[in-house]
Amino acid sequence: MMRDGYLRNERIYYFYSTFAELLILGPIMVLFLIAKGLNFTEIMLLQSISAIGTVIFEVPTGAVADRIGRKQSLLLGSILWAISLGFYIVGTNFVIFALAEITFSLGAAFKSGADSAMIYDSLKASGREKGYSKVEGKARSLALYAQAIGSIISSFVYEVNIYLPMILSIIFMLITFIITLYFKEPTIEIAGEREKNYWRQVLNSGKYILGHEKLKAVIVFSMVFFIFYRTGFWYFQPYMEAVNIPVRYFGLIFFVFNITAAFSSKRSGYIMDKTKPRTLTFMAGLMIISFLILGICKIWIGVIAILLQQIARGVYRPAITKYMNKHIPSDKRATILSFQSLCTNVAIALAFPFMGLLKDSVDIFLTHKILFLTMLLMTLPALKYMKSRLGNKKLS
Repeated sequence: MMRDGYLRNERIYYFYSTFAELLILGPIMVLFLIAKGLNFTEIMLLQSISAIGTVIFEVPTGAVADRIGRKQSLLLGSILWAISLGFYIVGTNFVIFALAEITFSLGAAFKSGADSAMIYDSLKASGREKGYSKVEGKARSLALYAQAIGSIISSFVYEVNIYLPMILSIIFMLITFIITLYFKEPTIEIAGEREKNYWRQVLNSGKYILGHEKLKAVIVFSMVFFIFYRTGFWYFQPYMEAVNIPVRYFGLIFFVFNITAAFSSKRSGYIMDKTKPRTLTFMAGLMIISFLILGICKIWIGVIAILLQQIARGVYRPAITKYMNKHIPSDKRATILSFQSLCTNVAIALAFPFMGLLKDSVDIFLTHKILFLTMLLMTLPALKYMKSRLGNKKLS
């Protein structure tokens, strides 16, 4: 009976993944914030504040997930996301928007790591952990397909009322909360005596990473990759405006973006098999080539280059989490996954203000050329470091 409960978690996880990130804001978020009176530097500063909030909350909330349960952590995350969207609706100044981002980052921290830990430990309890990447890939593809449909809805309802995408996203977060109630909390295997002290849980997880060369190498790479992975998204709308694509088509274009990412995610296992042991190099290469094309092409057809970023987007999470989960003990899983997220958000917090100033200082085409060169120069040493720690070991 207990095994059946864990098997049911897989089915629930697919429903959860469909709604958990269904914030139909992608095509209109920059437009919404500009309509609220912000410039691009302020928009990127808000993202930096969000990243700082995630840095502060990430590991403690991961430890909470390991100690009180993944299910409770996911429930808190959904409610906090709904509250943060409410702040955006009522907000009229930068301070309120900053509060919204801090609330959002706290919710993201409760969700981060807990969802992957939930399904991995559920599969492990039923003896099927080798199928994790397939389950995660399918779940991620469902999330991206849902976001694709949401992108089209977003553009239409935004023209009716700029707050409707926010309201619909709040409803989706409440649906996520209800779905989460049906999860069965997996049993956490204890490596040695279970930590009785909350902070010792955090400290020992940090020591585990510092002593594990393979985990450190992947985390270093993910920090570099994530800066450009996240920055690219915020430049989509400015690029489309620069090449004179009407706003009414933004939703349809984001639909294609999300479909591409979903397709790639569902086939992430196949992509990893074909690109190993250089899956992470392959992902970085797609981003670098995309930035170069976007820097050169000044007509609407250049938007096709963003599809390369979407392929990397679809493969990123299944590849990174699969590799890390192989080397993490169950009782530290959510905490260590949160450490990885913490590190990537430190990188974001430091980089994003400069990315905002860059966009406000030069045109979007030169901005992408600078991104191309910067990512190339940062990725090469990161890959060299990773190779020195992993040798010929496969990443996926």
